[in-house]
Amino acid sequence: MSRLVGRELPPQVLEQLSGRDLRSRFGRVIPAVTVDAAGFPHPALLSFGEMVALDARRIGLATYADSTTTNNMRRNGRLTLLLVEAEGTYYIKGTVRERPGGLDGFPDLAHLEMHIEQVLEDAARSDIEGEARIASGIRFGAGAGEAALLKQWEAVVAALRRAG
Repeated sequence: MSRLVGRELPPQVLEQLSGRDLRSRFGRVIPAVTVDAAGFPHPALLSFGEMVALDARRIGLATYADSTTTNNMRRNGRLTLLLVEAEGTYYIKGTVRERPGGLDGFPDLAHLEMHIEQVLEDAARSDIEGEARIASGIRFGAGAGEAALLKQWEAVVAALRRAG
């Protein structure tokens, strides 16, 4: 059951999204939900290499400029991020605006900034669900391309920080 945490990222989530130690976060997926033109939820899968917490109230995002997810955010300015991990599950809801000029050095990426409106924490209720817990979030593998992808993540996160 989820409970309201507030309008800012709690310290542990701020650290997760800090852009530091991307190697330890490699392979972890952050589901994102926008709303499409027909009013339906539109899911997408993002990574720690596509976002960075600029502070406790803002997250910089780099998404493909021509994606449905990006176009949904441009149209209605809404986004929910899901951090689903064994150490805690959080839903981060906010408004999004595109930063003009794109992201320096990444012409295929849109540069967006999320202003956090609500953070919820979800945890099992022991009185109803016993010892049920999330064991892990969604994962991906990159095989031989891991080193190159990690280097790209580091460059994108650095560009988001600079533009912050």
